[in-house]
Amino acid sequence: MAASRGRGLEAALLTVGLGAFIAIQSKVNGELAHWVGTGLFPAWVTMVTGFIILIVVVSARRAGRAGVTEVLGRARSGALPWWVFTGGLFGSFFLIGQSITVPLVGVAVFTVATIAGLTTGSLIVDRLGLTGTGARLITARRIVAAALAVLAVGIGVSDRLQTGSSSAAIALLALASGILIAPQQAFNGRVAVAAKDPLVGALGNFTGGFLAMSLTLGIALAAGLSLNDPGAAPWWAFLGGPLGLTVIVGAAWAVPLLGVLVFSLLSILGQLVGSLVLDLLAPTEGASLGWHIYAGVAMTFVAVLVAAGPHALRIRRAARP
Repeated sequence: MAASRGRGLEAALLTVGLGAFIAIQSKVNGELAHWVGTGLFPAWVTMVTGFIILIVVVSARRAGRAGVTEVLGRARSGALPWWVFTGGLFGSFFLIGQSITVPLVGVAVFTVATIAGLTTGSLIVDRLGLTGTGARLITARRIVAAALAVLAVGIGVSDRLQTGSSSAAIALLALASGILIAPQQAFNGRVAVAAKDPLVGALGNFTGGFLAMSLTLGIALAAGLSLNDPGAAPWWAFLGGPLGLTVIVGAAWAVPLLGVLVFSLLSILGQLVGSLVLDLLAPTEGASLGWHIYAGVAMTFVAVLVAAGPHALRIRRAARP
């Protein structure tokens, strides 16, 4: 029991850190998008660099090669369904939705809509048992926790909600983008459990994402999209790939232990804390740090406690998918 709680605590702390990495990645990709003139290029850079790094690392490790062999064998036998390899496609949809909606509705509205989608999708994914570790019932406690998370983010960015348009269709696109992050996390975790290696789970994600984003960017360029000089951007603007890779690998390990909802709430907490620290250390022009963001962080922490319940650090043994 003590070992189980220890792993639960490790997974929880890691997840908060991953959320902070997501906040940093958003700033990095936003900087690159500013220089090249489109959000599609940073999304493609994220996928292609993550894919290349993983190919090299997984191929160089015996455990990685064995994990790929194990996963492919399970896929051929039907023990691992084909749809668990679509995590990268869902991640690409999120990146594409982000590049379309943020310029129209603003970051604040996009964040609230995607968090609402993510918490809703997490409840559904956990209920269906798509992580392969058993179903988790949709209880009143979990619904309250999800609602608190959405409210927390809404309060945290409430001073910025007046920016951008209020197109219902655009807001629904952001909501759908958030919903699809939940199965991405579940599927990557399931592949990682099968391979006994989170790097293999991440490789499946970045393979699909690399193909999807390459096709999307290629179509956009053929349709007339022009890129400004990427070489003019600072070197750190190209770190979206390694940051995204760290998040996906960590999530592939932590999601089977925590479940998608608790993982998502801890990640949201990390994102809010990370955004707060970034705004303190490297403030964005026009950004303000009022009571809203501090209240949002506090409420998200309460939502995590509500979702986890009295056995917050007790995890289930990961079952083979």
